[in-house]
Amino acid sequence: MQERFRGMTPILHSSDSVVHLAAVLLALASGTAVMVRPKGTRAHRRLGWAYVGSMVVGLLTAFRLYFLFGRFGLVHWGAVGSAGALLVGTGAAVLRASLPAWLRWHYVGMGASVTGLYAALAAEGTYRFFPPRYFWWSTLGPAGVVLCIGGLLLYRHYHRQFF
Repeated sequence: MQERFRGMTPILHSSDSVVHLAAVLLALASGTAVMVRPKGTRAHRRLGWAYVGSMVVGLLTAFRLYFLFGRFGLVHWGAVGSAGALLVGTGAAVLRASLPAWLRWHYVGMGASVTGLYAALAAEGTYRFFPPRYFWWSTLGPAGVVLCIGGLLLYRHYHRQFF
């Protein structure tokens, strides 16, 4: 039993982690609200900007957290991908006047961003509960499942929406 919890680390181990946690919780709330509410409304835009702002803070603080690996690691590469998806989705909406297919790019970018956020939640929610030797299976397995399910849902909805 002792070994089971040896890999557990405190969630709030620095001021960066406190800011990171607050930002990603706001991103989870606002991102989920955007996904389930009607699109194109004033509330959609306000919640969307709350999501973007909180994700920017969450991503910036993610690059300052090295507690898990002690160096730039797999989690940071996920943050790089998330930043790219966020940039595509936000950039498309900002440039909609000059980008004919802006709505498609916005959908793909923001959908990938929110899906990645849920996958990060799955990874964060699982790695603390298993010994370090099970990291790849216990953490990347659930995160991979979330990415696959999210990708399938985005794909299905994309074809209904745009074709």
